[in-house]
Amino acid sequence: MDDRLVALRARVQAKLAASETAKTTRQQVAEEELVVEAHELDKAVEEATVRFHAKVDELDRSDKSRLLTLAASLILIGSILGMASGALILNGNPDDLLSSALFERAERVDVSGIALEGEGDGSGVANVTIQLLNIDTDEVIAEMATNNEGRFRFQDILGTPMTLHVEAEGYITVERDFIPEKAGVNPITMTPGEGLRIEEGITSDDGWVLESAVGLSTMVGVFTILTAFVGFQAAVEVRRAKRYRRTQFLAGIALFSRGLIVFGPVMILAGMILLSISKEQFDDFGGD
Repeated sequence: MDDRLVALRARVQAKLAASETAKTTRQQVAEEELVVEAHELDKAVEEATVRFHAKVDELDRSDKSRLLTLAASLILIGSILGMASGALILNGNPDDLLSSALFERAERVDVSGIALEGEGDGSGVANVTIQLLNIDTDEVIAEMATNNEGRFRFQDILGTPMTLHVEAEGYITVERDFIPEKAGVNPITMTPGEGLRIEEGITSDDGWVLESAVGLSTMVGVFTILTAFVGFQAAVEVRRAKRYRRTQFLAGIALFSRGLIVFGPVMILAGMILLSISKEQFDDFGGD
């Protein structure tokens, strides 16, 4: 029994020693593994941080690049609309321009005026014969005499250049070329005497005639097309992203292309706003 107890005690002690040794070994291995894993984790975190920042920078550059692309597209489309408007102006009918509010002149108007005494108190002269003559043929278009106050009024007169012929016994005859307007004619001064006095007035070439309208329409159309071309160059400068102020200046000129009156300028203006947001992308503002 004693021998068996000694042997059993020895086996138990051996197992305890082996268990303690195994435990110690496992702890050492675990500590070594933890050290290795912590080191690798720090390295992985550092690499992930670098990749994250790189991705954020890439996304930021991508977003700004999209803004520049959108700005270039808006400026280009606005300039194309301006080009189309210029072509429409050049190919349009000048009569439409003449009929616009800017050059509108009533086809028929009432012509009124007064004949005044050139000497004395300047009162109106009665019974003065007033004639409206064709400016080229001197054909009488209308005729009447002034009333007791020296006033006259022709109704429903065609608004074309004509000659005002004023004649009265004992007074110098007056002739004046004019274009009938609603405002009437300037007062006519009647000077005692004989003969003919031709007063300076407008001629048949004065005013907005067809030739003038054609010239103005052509200038407006050419100006519109030229500013639209400047807009094309502005869109190219946006894609290059070299000089911010130069690009904005060109885009500002393109506003005068007036594509479809307001739509083109609004699009170009929106593109200029996007340019101001993304100006860091330009070389002269620190871009790569």
